[in-house]
Amino acid sequence: MNQEIKYNGFSAVPSDYECPDGSLAVSINLLPENGALQPVLAPSQVMQLEEGEVVKFIHKTSTFTHYIVYSNTTYKITSIDKETNNRVEVGTLYSVSHFNAVGNTLLAFTSNGFYYYLWKNGKYVNLGDHIPDIEVSFGLVGHPRLFSLSDDSKSTFTINFDGISEDGLYNEFSETNKTKITDQIMAKVNKFVAQETVNKGRFCFPFFVRYALRLFDGSLVYHSAPIFMNPSTKAAPIVWWSRARGKKSYTEAVCDIMMVAASLDYKVVRNSDYLDLDDWTDIIKSIDVFISKPIYTYDQSGKISSMSDTDNYNTKFIGRLYADNKNSVSSTKAEDKLLGAFSSKEFLDYYCEWEYSKIYAMYYSSDRTYPSTAFHLPEFTDGKVTETLMNTSTFYKLCSIEIADVIDDNSRKDIVVDDEYLQSLVTREAMTDDYLTHDQLHADYSFGYNSRLNLAGLKRKPFKGFLAQSMFAYCNRRFNWSYSGTTLNISMAVFSSDDYSIAVYIKENGEDYAVSCSAEYYAALDLQLFNSSEYESTDSSGNKYTHMSKHSWGCYVFYPNPNAYKMVIYNYSSPCYAIDLKPHEFLNGAFAVLDYELVREKNFTSLPSVYPTEYDNDFPIEIANKIYTSEVNNPFYFPLLGINTVGTGEIKGICSAAKALSQGQFGQFPLYAFTTEGVWALEVSSTGTYSARQPITRDVCINPDGITQLDSAVLFPTDRGIMLISGSQTQCISEAINSEYPFDATQLPGFTKLHAMLGHEPSTDKCLPTLPFTQFLQKCQMIYDYVHQRVIVYAPSITYAYVYSLKTQQWGMIFSNIASHLNSYPDALAVDSSNAVLNFSVPVADAVKCLYVTRPLKLEAANVLKTIDNVIQRGFFRNGNVATVLYGSRDLVNWHLVWSSKDHYLRGFRGSPYKYYRIAGVATLNADENIFGASVQFTPRQANQPR
Repeated sequence: MNQEIKYNGFSAVPSDYECPDGSLAVSINLLPENGALQPVLAPSQVMQLEEGEVVKFIHKTSTFTHYIVYSNTTYKITSIDKETNNRVEVGTLYSVSHFNAVGNTLLAFTSNGFYYYLWKNGKYVNLGDHIPDIEVSFGLVGHPRLFSLSDDSKSTFTINFDGISEDGLYNEFSETNKTKITDQIMAKVNKFVAQETVNKGRFCFPFFVRYALRLFDGSLVYHSAPIFMNPSTKAAPIVWWSRARGKKSYTEAVCDIMMVAASLDYKVVRNSDYLDLDDWTDIIKSIDVFISKPIYTYDQSGKISSMSDTDNYNTKFIGRLYADNKNSVSSTKAEDKLLGAFSSKEFLDYYCEWEYSKIYAMYYSSDRTYPSTAFHLPEFTDGKVTETLMNTSTFYKLCSIEIADVIDDNSRKDIVVDDEYLQSLVTREAMTDDYLTHDQLHADYSFGYNSRLNLAGLKRKPFKGFLAQSMFAYCNRRFNWSYSGTTLNISMAVFSSDDYSIAVYIKENGEDYAVSCSAEYYAALDLQLFNSSEYESTDSSGNKYTHMSKHSWGCYVFYPNPNAYKMVIYNYSSPCYAIDLKPHEFLNGAFAVLDYELVREKNFTSLPSVYPTEYDNDFPIEIANKIYTSEVNNPFYFPLLGINTVGTGEIKGICSAAKALSQGQFGQFPLYAFTTEGVWALEVSSTGTYSARQPITRDVCINPDGITQLDSAVLFPTDRGIMLISGSQTQCISEAINSEYPFDATQLPGFTKLHAMLGHEPSTDKCLPTLPFTQFLQKCQMIYDYVHQRVIVYAPSITYAYVYSLKTQQWGMIFSNIASHLNSYPDALAVDSSNAVLNFSVPVADAVKCLYVTRPLKLEAANVLKTIDNVIQRGFFRNGNVATVLYGSRDLVNWHLVWSSKDHYLRGFRGSPYKYYRIAGVATLNADENIFGASVQFTPRQANQPR
């Protein structure tokens, strides 16, 4: 009898008893494609690396392709140009797990976070592991103003009202007088405010200033705290009356108005990150400054109630005062003449608290006195101003500070606001909100898709907090000052923000964390507030200063994480004030609004049990079930809309496939999230961000290193085997080779000679399966050969690999010394154990040695004894390129050598009959050769009864 047997791919199931004839138990360097067993040719060598080096990544753009090489011994990162082979040293980093890139920016991922390298001017510039945390100090420069003051005209004006008796002059007005007086005075006040502030780009009411870094694509990151600025701490402007007149009763009064119109100045604090700004000029374009609408200190819809203000001149301006030609005593301006009487005016340069009464005495009073009576402007009800502070959340763009200006000059600079700019403030660009951009990230997995960087396996390092210099309005003196050069005593009870630092306590994921902007908090926690002693010093002009133990700071604090619950302010490492924080209703952060009391007392006796930590190399906050997606072409910014929560398990890896989820969702290309709960598909929105759509399968990836992207599908290893996910459908492609007990061909008689014919060393080069397939999958990685539509499944340090043909959906095997591979579509690049870079997509043309062994042949009668007398190997190959061996068995366990030949013919033999046979062959095939199958001539024996 004759039977034609067509060889199929390598398989391990079903059992040997029921497997079809033609299945292969061994298929080394052979793969069923194009109707026959095709040789799997050896890969070409791209380059030879030095000892310890491995290609980790290919950084590819439209203008260059760089092989990113990492040394496991020296920890050096090197770039090799694909076209020129020029080597450029990138830097040195310990324990780099992988690389990724977006545009010209290369990212190196380590256990300490990830680091940015920007390709620029023929080299990679090390940008460090985060955007520079730039701290900016803002201060106010006060310009004292009277209502319509000029060189030769008075500023006073007269108002009229119904008669008021002498003994009722300080009583509450009648309703008629409230209306009359309010209409006359507030018209002047409103005109004065508009004239000196809104129309001149200055401020007389409290407001918030906030800044952020503007990146090259327009994104805003690293938002500051809202910084509360105080041109006036209480009702302002001040409206006083100097005398009242009338017959029998008072019917008119002479009035005047004073305020401080403030401009804004700034200085970038020279912290450690400031030194890195030079390298970031291509990424950070400016520091953009935003302000809130003014917070009125009087009720615009209220009425003036009396001529007696109980807070008379208690309003304070916090900043420094400005005087034109202040060093010239011959100025023609009235205020300069008065200031010229001071032998030294260096005190005007101090940023501190200035009482309106003392400002008036310095600028506008020749006898250094000030009016004693002022109108009681309409006040808000208790808590109204505080409520306004709490609800302020919208900030409008004021200006942009160019980075080049900051680097060139670090002095305090004025922010010049164009006239009438503030009139249309609310039509300006509104500031975006911040979401934890100060926190530093660590990612176990990264994946580039749609020009965005996707991160998973995340941890966060909490932001250390803002410096006092940048969270409070700038003040640079901390004493009570008495000016003895004239009859005027000027008292300033203020603070220097340089002396203060801040610790923040956070509760997140059930854990407490404490951070600080300085490591000084490891010092002893001394609860003594300050030394209460006073001492005097003298300046260069002989003026005496009395230093006091009174201090103050701003009334608004903020930390950019709503989980923060306490803030402690330290003075020279000693805690002096504790503040309870609460989540802001409109901003992503926690805050507190304190009262306006500018002298504060120690308000606590103990600290939380957790101590501030620097977290230099630690990322304590786990965010295991989230995916962070960067802005397009911008790996420095991960917006809130790009953060997706995927189930409740841990994300083990991420990958994408360019295929619609279902029939009605064409064009929506999903990102797959491989979690401990299964695989989720994320839809892509019109903005390029993702949303968690649905769990596609409950199969759990057991080895994230094995996740591999194909053209329109993704492969990943599970306990079931290798799963292929395409759209919303999954299937196992490895069922045919999934065996816990792989066939050991070396037990066949004389097989070691066949193995040796491959040129392998039997003691070390094991090209046959030795591990259960599921154990192999736990270590495996996969290489996608796009050109040949094959997948190579290998495991480092294991000398065999499986090869899967996407054309025929069948398996083969190859000898493997692959140590690693890299995503290099459309090429299939790998690095072998000798540090050679190989390209499987461009094989060498040399002939390759192949080995194959069939699974048991039943020849249509599994339980019948048969005698084979002729076997011919079929296919297209040259004579002598195929040697053949025939084995026989009666129990599928014990196998016996029947016959062998140095060519593809087995003839001229007869012997004992066997139920089962195996054909083994060793071939040397060129690229154009193949093996199809075998022709077998056999004779059934003793077929008259079951055996």
